[in-house]
Amino acid sequence: MLAHLASKEGIVAVNNIMGRDDTIDYSVVPAAVFTSPEIASVGLREHQAAEKGISYRTGHFQFRALAKAHAMGEISGFIKIISEESSDRILGAHIIGPHASDLIHEAALAMKAGLTVKDIAGTIHAHPTLAEGLMEAAEDVHEEAIHVPKK
Repeated sequence: MLAHLASKEGIVAVNNIMGRDDTIDYSVVPAAVFTSPEIASVGLREHQAAEKGISYRTGHFQFRALAKAHAMGEISGFIKIISEESSDRILGAHIIGPHASDLIHEAALAMKAGLTVKDIAGTIHAHPTLAEGLMEAAEDVHEEAIHVPKK
């Protein structure tokens, strides 16, 4: 069990006992493994999207292309975003690399809000930051990332 999920489940249980109609959207619960490098994910994996019959696209970005990762001396890892082909809604995100457990929340929030990869790609991200990698992965879904070799 994830401690952050258990905490939220407790809050939801109390809210429902008190007569409020509270629920949890289990499709957007982030998970993290605190190894070196860190691993984090939210939402669907590619094989899950395929099993559900969802047409999807993916965008990838390597940490080695991030100035901040070089400054930190931690250039191993990648970010992957999975989006629904027809709507561009984000179905999942997966990160292996420095601060993955912190970075995954942008994707979780975007999923919860029903945002698209174009919404993330169109948001200016500060430079140099690791968060730029999520923006670049979102741009890569439509082959618009400027720091990724063309496919």
